[in-house]
Amino acid sequence: MSTRVKVVVQRMPDNVAGWPCINYDYEKETNRIMDVVTAWNPETEFDVVYYTSMQQAQDDYETDLNIYDGVLVIVMANAIGPELFYTRQSKNGLPTVIADVPLCGTGSVLTWLVDMRRKEKYPVPIVSSRDYRDIARAARSFYVLKRIKESKILVVRNSALGAGEKQARKVWGCDFEFRTSEDLMRYFNAVPRSDAEAQADRWIGSALGVIEPSREDVIDGASVYLALEQMKKDCGADAVTVDCLGLSYSDMYGKGRRLYPCLAFHQMNNDGELGVCEADIFSTITSLVTLYMTGRPGFVSDPAVDTSSDQIIYAHCVASSKVFGPSDVRTCPLYIRSHAEDQKGASVQVIFPEGEQLTTVQHNFVDGWASIHSSTSCGNVGGDNGCRSKLAAACRADNILENWMPMWHRVTLFGNYRRELKDLFIMKGFRIVEEDKDGAAP
Repeated sequence: MSTRVKVVVQRMPDNVAGWPCINYDYEKETNRIMDVVTAWNPETEFDVVYYTSMQQAQDDYETDLNIYDGVLVIVMANAIGPELFYTRQSKNGLPTVIADVPLCGTGSVLTWLVDMRRKEKYPVPIVSSRDYRDIARAARSFYVLKRIKESKILVVRNSALGAGEKQARKVWGCDFEFRTSEDLMRYFNAVPRSDAEAQADRWIGSALGVIEPSREDVIDGASVYLALEQMKKDCGADAVTVDCLGLSYSDMYGKGRRLYPCLAFHQMNNDGELGVCEADIFSTITSLVTLYMTGRPGFVSDPAVDTSSDQIIYAHCVASSKVFGPSDVRTCPLYIRSHAEDQKGASVQVIFPEGEQLTTVQHNFVDGWASIHSSTSCGNVGGDNGCRSKLAAACRADNILENWMPMWHRVTLFGNYRRELKDLFIMKGFRIVEEDKDGAAP
């Protein structure tokens, strides 16, 4: 089902003086806005209505709850009231975005709405911009929220549903399927040898080189990839995360095998799918958010802060080489390496581009916070310490170290998506911590 959003344009009645001006051409300006919004959100259906009073919003709201996935309020006149009504309903009703058109409805937004939202902590982002792409970006949150709610995550680990998954279902509405290492091995052993060899040879042929792993290690990685793809298909999952370290280090696969899914997740993320390591539900949902919002794969990493160079190093053995999205022709070069921590199995070392804006996020749906910071890619770090793919980025390192929120993993995107990701986490009611700002931590 497509996402369906109600667009409420609040306007003055005909022949009534007030901002923006008497008998303003509301439809012409609305069409200008919606041309941008719809182009940015092709998966979403927008229904536009014009209200001249709060009462109209109140009268239609119960019906709207059964029809729409959200409300975009375009404030194009002062002192009408729908923006206040929808904001008050937002905690338990329809997700809401308020868009002020500067010099049109600005008086209502600045006089009442901003203060009311701040004091009552309403989960409503407010956009005030003459660049209507900013409204379009905020409106994409409706699509993302619905996609997450409809998503199913396959979790491969030797323990069942936990508190994290239960809270994720409550907060995001997504569902989970659980499989064990024994289940994975059944699928692994059912993969035809010829299919695994063909996939392994494709990886080897596209890499700059294979350093530590044997061809057999890469074939094992290909078998894991094909097994996980079949598991996803069989249970109808949109994403997969595997307790890769726990299952390998505890020899759950038997015979001391290190069946790391690093190459599998590399390929999935290159193809616009989603694979996340370590059975990390927080990073998996964060990665779904970023993928649905941007169409680009996130780089889940264990960052390390270096205040001596004002840099942060995002490090992991899973990374996509299509950091600008699967349809973009740009592809990062890579080496096939062993998993760094135990020097076994097969993983990837991606060589990331320099001079690119980065946006890094994480969220904790149990404790109710979301973190975000920005940086700029400035190189790649070698050596065996940490993980194989190590992206160095210039940042406000002292601030990030001081404000770091208590989880290690972060999800990094190539591109500046800070505003739209902040808006989405606001809509979920999370406390936003901007880790690179002065005094951001509580």
